Amino acid sequence: MQMRWFFISAVLFLAACTKEYNFKLDDTKPLYVIEGRISDLKGPYFIHITRSTNLFGYPLVVTNDADSFDAVQGAEVIISDDMGTVDTLIPAVDKLPRWHYRYNEGKYDSMYFNLFPNKVVTAKRGYYQTTKIQGKPGHTYHLHVRIGDSIFQSSAYMPPVPTLDSAVVEMDAVVNAAGDKGYLPLAWFKEPQNEKNYYMLQFYPHITEHPFDMFTIEYNNYNSIPFVVDDNILPSEVNGLSVQLIWPDSYPYPGPGPYLNFHPYMYASHIRLCSLTKEAYGYFNELRKQLKADGNVYKPVPASANGNIRGGALGLFWASGISYKLIWPN
Repeated sequence: MQMRWFFISAVLFLAACTKEYNFKLDDTKPLYVIEGRISDLKGPYFIHITRSTNLFGYPLVVTNDADSFDAVQGAEVIISDDMGTVDTLIPAVDKLPRWHYRYNEGKYDSMYFNLFPNKVVTAKRGYYQTTKIQGKPGHTYHLHVRIGDSIFQSSAYMPPVPTLDSAVVEMDAVVNAAGDKGYLPLAWFKEPQNEKNYYMLQFYPHITEHPFDMFTIEYNNYNSIPFVVDDNILPSEVNGLSVQLIWPDSYPYPGPGPYLNFHPYMYASHIRLCSLTKEAYGYFNELRKQLKADGNVYKPVPASANGNIRGGALGLFWASGISYKLIWPN
């Protein structure tokens, strides 16, 4: 009995002693992070290449000019498809041709501009863009990246996507468990019940990019994760599915919103329904879990989501069919 109490006392004594340790995270080997998507929207498509800061993963961007990663420039990046197209990517240009929309007398007129500023997706921040390849559902795409002596590869199949029947932005809607009200985007579509599907839903509070693929995690509301869903929970007629924002637990407005700096009665917007493979769905689900993890004893420490980049890099190369609906102001 005395030995037992001695052992318990020793454990309690050691538990009460604390000492700070420097794990020297800066000395750990950085990993390359490769992320990018190809879709059936109008290109160019972008590949983002960075280096992680330590083995615990790669942090998300907080602001446009305060990157928490090291951009990788000078890489060889090639995307090819199963139809014989081979596209060698170039460093992302500073300005992109885009349609600009002007609301005039109750309707939108479009004007083509060759000088649309590209402030987030830039070569300086490790982005590369395609020059000719065009995505099409039902086909497979291959990524080849060479960085010095290191070679990384990945493949992605593009599943078909249902057509969005309609989309609206509900005003003054309850957007989270706290009862906060805001703007809530809703989508309607028919979900095929005889096949397995995974989806991503995105809301863009503007229409400048609507014919173009322009996806990055940071571009779609900084530090939020896109909303993905398994069709197990979806009926054949999806009526008013909310397009949620997945924020960290520390964010003051968890839940599907509110969407800030957006006035649906003044500006046009659009909702995108994107097809996913099981692999891509799992990746974004894992990012959601890590975003919600606070690192205490009841939750896992931050870690990197399992991607599909072969050769020892983190990240995901994925392909997505996309259906979208424009939402005009009332």
